[in-house]
Amino acid sequence: MLVVGNMDAASRTELETSLDKMGLIPISVAAGGRKAALSPFMNALFKQKVSERDIILFSRQLATLFGAGVPLTRALFTLERQIQSKEFVDIVRRIREDVEGGSSFSGAIAKHPKVFGELYANMIEAGEAGGILDNVLDKLALMFEKNAENRAKVKAATLYPKIVLGAIVIAIVILMNFVIPKFAKLYESFKVDLPLPTRILIKASNAFTSYWYLAIVIVAAAVLGWRAYIATKNGRRNWDAVRLKVPIFGPLLLKAILSRFSRVLGALYKSGLPILQSLDIVSRAVENTVMALEIKKIEDEVRAGKGLAEPMTKAAHFPPMVVQMVTVGEDTGNLDQMLDKVAEYYDSEVDNTIRNLTTTLEPILLAFIFAIVLFIALAIFLPMWDILKIVRR
Repeated sequence: MLVVGNMDAASRTELETSLDKMGLIPISVAAGGRKAALSPFMNALFKQKVSERDIILFSRQLATLFGAGVPLTRALFTLERQIQSKEFVDIVRRIREDVEGGSSFSGAIAKHPKVFGELYANMIEAGEAGGILDNVLDKLALMFEKNAENRAKVKAATLYPKIVLGAIVIAIVILMNFVIPKFAKLYESFKVDLPLPTRILIKASNAFTSYWYLAIVIVAAAVLGWRAYIATKNGRRNWDAVRLKVPIFGPLLLKAILSRFSRVLGALYKSGLPILQSLDIVSRAVENTVMALEIKKIEDEVRAGKGLAEPMTKAAHFPPMVVQMVTVGEDTGNLDQMLDKVAEYYDSEVDNTIRNLTTTLEPILLAFIFAIVLFIALAIFLPMWDILKIVRR
């Protein structure tokens, strides 16, 4: 029986697959009329960004389907029906079509570096080569989940300090614009010698009220200049070095980097990827140029015939505990398991540090507020003593 009709589909391949599932054999497929396309600017404006949560769900669900024996193309087709982000649906569809056309899964993933990243494609390639794609997808989902969880915890822990600092900035702006000028006129009428804190505050207020637009320009130029600087190779390296030395946040960042290093290296090593290639991938996955340079030095020494633990002892940012665990892993042949234990340890350390972040920042914040309030109070009230002396006379 001949069936003629219309169906909505994003591509010819998807339409033919849908017809095949319905038990129909397509004889002729033609595109129907389309709605007027939006301009490229409007498309970019309303384009949905693929979120990290989309990647996590995609990895988890694909690992489950693939681990259950569902063919990769069928699993990708199933996920197309479940993904809500239109942008991500289009990407997954293109990946499926590339795989159906003969491309490897990692090759299809690599065509979307802005969505998945280099690490994702390299680990998928290692999973395909080692026949453990479902395990690798689970590892990737776990890494993305930990990253998202840590970012959310840091945001929650620093919310109170951000609110307080914001309130201080608003209070200072109000003081500079409305309060300080009135006190300056009062002091000027009595012609008293003003103390240094008062002179500083009055000059700052005058500068702020007269040249506030310059302040905006300077701040904007500083932000743009800073972004341009850290976009350079030397600027990025210098900034990454400073980030590791910042009190409180530096040790937290290092723990997160060590966790990622251990987890990624363990997953790649377990997949059967050569250690040199694994180190090369990890050096780009840590997202810190200082740590990346240390890992590249370790890679060079491993290439020269040394083990992994020996060159790690010379690295500045690898603690003895990590070196000891790697040594045990190399001696027992369980390097991937030891690296997983290191990752779990640093994950718990990151959690504990973030949990205590508000408690740690609170005394510093109070000291900062006290210093500002004390300076303003001295600047405003010190001249009052001289004015009272004049009035009493």
